[in-house]
Amino acid sequence: MRKKLEGNGLWESSRMMLPEHKERILEVNHELVRKEQPILDPYKWEEINERLSDAYRNGEAVRLVLWDPFENRSITGMITKLDVLAYRILIAGQWVKLSGILEVEFA
Repeated sequence: MRKKLEGNGLWESSRMMLPEHKERILEVNHELVRKEQPILDPYKWEEINERLSDAYRNGEAVRLVLWDPFENRSITGMITKLDVLAYRILIAGQWVKLSGILEVEFA
């Protein structure tokens, strides 16, 4: 009996984890890797705007690097529409907000 009461013995023999607890632990760990959106300087915004307008005018394909809180993603295609009032573009059948664009490269 003495061995069970030493250290953490009593709890070691009755340890268990419910599925709900495991899910919550995974959620918390996932939230720890969340990134803040970087603030781009005005020169970077000017460069992005110039490349987007050139690609739209010339009908060239571009590769956009988009901000995501967990992992940046990219999308490649031609810009088919510009919505200046809503600050978004239509590329590869998907609307993308201009504020989420980190980089524009010609494909």
